[in-house]
Amino acid sequence: MKQKLPTRRMRQHPDLQQLKRQAKELLRGFVTRDAEATAEVNAHYLIADASKFALHEAQLVIARSYGFESWPKLKAYVDGVTVKRLADAVRANDLAQVNAMLRSRPELADLTMSYGDEHRPIHYAVMTRLPEMVRLLMRHGPVPSGASTHNGMRRRLGQSRRSAV
Repeated sequence: MKQKLPTRRMRQHPDLQQLKRQAKELLRGFVTRDAEATAEVNAHYLIADASKFALHEAQLVIARSYGFESWPKLKAYVDGVTVKRLADAVRANDLAQVNAMLRSRPELADLTMSYGDEHRPIHYAVMTRLPEMVRLLMRHGPVPSGASTHNGMRRRLGQSRRSAV
């Protein structure tokens, strides 16, 4: 299913228990044919049958309504698995933490830090000369698009990629 724009707005400090309650309320509303719940389910779920709709499907709809492609990715975000925290773990050379974060949210390896900061986590690993971290990040994401313009970074990344395989 094509990713749609979020229809719900995340609180500044999201609470997983509240999100679980929202999923249960959505499930109840959809099963009882509540118009608002039905519209939300139909907006984020391809073929929904109220007689077979289950909690895990309601959780998926909730995740999608917040802009995540799955409940585990929403949960990882709420648990603090963000691109900023990933970059902090990269800078600290914490291979175990980075690996755990990328297992739950592999797309973080290729996200930029923010609108004004186009660095990706791999940039920090390269700039601080952490070859094991570079290899780990490269297993989870593509080479940064601007890498060829930074003093041979493309060559160094390419060498790391070949040795990581």
